[in-house]
Amino acid sequence: MTQHTMKHGDWARIVETRQIKKQVQPKRSTNNKFVIISLLIGFFVIAALWVYALDNTQEHQISALKKVQKERITRHFSKQFMMGSWQLYDAKFSKLDINVLIKMPTNLAMNEQQITTYIKDSICPSLGNQIWHDVNYYNLYINLFVDSPRKGIYTKCQNPNLSL
Repeated sequence: MTQHTMKHGDWARIVETRQIKKQVQPKRSTNNKFVIISLLIGFFVIAALWVYALDNTQEHQISALKKVQKERITRHFSKQFMMGSWQLYDAKFSKLDINVLIKMPTNLAMNEQQITTYIKDSICPSLGNQIWHDVNYYNLYINLFVDSPRKGIYTKCQNPNLSL
């Protein structure tokens, strides 16, 4: 058996090509990292623009209620329930909604549809009422409940400012 011997020139070329391959591979991984980082930055820029666009929709263009307006709205409903066993439990204000929670001593002898009609006709402010100036473009909800507000019946009042 004879062993094939390699000339020094052949050996040097093999070593050179291996070194070149090793040098090229780290550059590829650097390029891959660059691409991944670029994609992540692009994703965050797009997400930020999307959130910014959502903030500028009509929902967020409603001016925030002032403390005086909130007090007048709360006072309007608390006056309605000063006498008797029904009472204003709370008035909650969010970005788009005003939720008025009214606690009753017992359930009404009506089905849900009848209670909804009763709330719209009797408890919601009339369309000409001054309170709508304070409510402005917010949605006004009335919730009648006995034990817990979660178990109550919510009804949206017809806002004359929104029907224009």
